[in-house]
Amino acid sequence: MAWHRTLAVALNRINDLAALACHVLLMVITGITVAQVFLRFVLNNPTSWSEEIALLCLIWFGLLAVAVGIRRHEHVAITFFRDLLPRRIALGLDYIAQLAMACFMFTVMYYGADLIALSGVQVLPASGLAKSLLYLPAIVGGVLGMINAFGNMLLRDVTLAEHAVEVTNVG
Repeated sequence: MAWHRTLAVALNRINDLAALACHVLLMVITGITVAQVFLRFVLNNPTSWSEEIALLCLIWFGLLAVAVGIRRHEHVAITFFRDLLPRRIALGLDYIAQLAMACFMFTVMYYGADLIALSGVQVLPASGLAKSLLYLPAIVGGVLGMINAFGNMLLRDVTLAEHAVEVTNVG
């Protein structure tokens, strides 16, 4: 089916961009932290904004990484009992897990929007950036996570790769 291929390519490209953003954010967090340690302990002249920016990057990193992990099946999964079940039931549990992740990411997005509304026009004290930037990743990560979970279900890509072989080889 052509739409399966198109959807898979689109999801993979979006997630590759999100993963690239995660790599960049991790480099920024590391750079800021190393610079802050050097400035504080070697030059005795710490910055006032570094902790806020590192925290902001960490929040973005975490929520984007969770969403990408849903598409790539890199989330925590305890499959011992699932693997003991018949193939159809095990596959049904995989669909339920994807649906549960979509619901969780919807909740993250929903309450992230509430937090943005509550923050209003507040700014972070040291950097002067809008406080809503702390909560915006909940919306971005929540939307991407839901898209990935529903995309996995539409593509029938709900089983971990190492378990797909086991499940298909079982009678």
